[in-house]
Amino acid sequence: MHMGKPLIQQRRGKGAPTWRSPRHRYSPRSSFKGFSGRGVLVELIRDASRTAPLAVVQTEEDVFVVPAATGVSVGQVVEAGEEAPAIPGNVVPLKNVPEGERVFCIELVPGDGGKLVRGAGGSAIVMGKDENRIRVKLPSGKIKLLHPECRAIVGTVAGTGIREKPILKAGKMFHIMKAKHRYWPRVSASSMNAFEHPFGGGRKHRHAGKPQTSPRNAPPGRKVGYIAARRTGRKRRK
Repeated sequence: MHMGKPLIQQRRGKGAPTWRSPRHRYSPRSSFKGFSGRGVLVELIRDASRTAPLAVVQTEEDVFVVPAATGVSVGQVVEAGEEAPAIPGNVVPLKNVPEGERVFCIELVPGDGGKLVRGAGGSAIVMGKDENRIRVKLPSGKIKLLHPECRAIVGTVAGTGIREKPILKAGKMFHIMKAKHRYWPRVSASSMNAFEHPFGGGRKHRHAGKPQTSPRNAPPGRKVGYIAARRTGRKRRK
């Protein structure tokens, strides 16, 4: 009796080295948490796991790695704090940023080191200021209300245009995904064999052949498709 081999989602769930992300090959975590005062941008580095270059800022006490702003250069003085001017590359509280100015690497909570808008070419716009909230428009168009003490880097993330460059062959995407240790190429479940996926099998018409919803308590290998979906399909208008 042929037992077959485990499904891909079962193998990935084990956390084996085949699917584990090699974080030791990545550059250090980028954050300005704890950065205040003045520092010098000593190096611009590239990380395969990120779209934007990183700026290494050296202070008297520590070294900080943050996403680089467009137009910064090695040797530039970077300032952070209440007294820092709102110029590209500086870390400034949102309450001190003029309305209409672009910012990135924005804190969700004061002191978390920057969580929002970190990809290459990204930037958010300070739309307005209330008594205890700052309205920031994210690249998605969503308006986010943030605490005035949340800090951000003034300017736009460097690396603009990297997503506009076309990927002309599959080999380039292979190397991009390999650097990030992503599962690629991603094969459609209905295109697999029956022993490889619950939706696999079938000859003429490639379709799941069964409901694509699965319960929340389904075992690994069966929990595929719409997991614990409340509803599926197009919503009818009343």
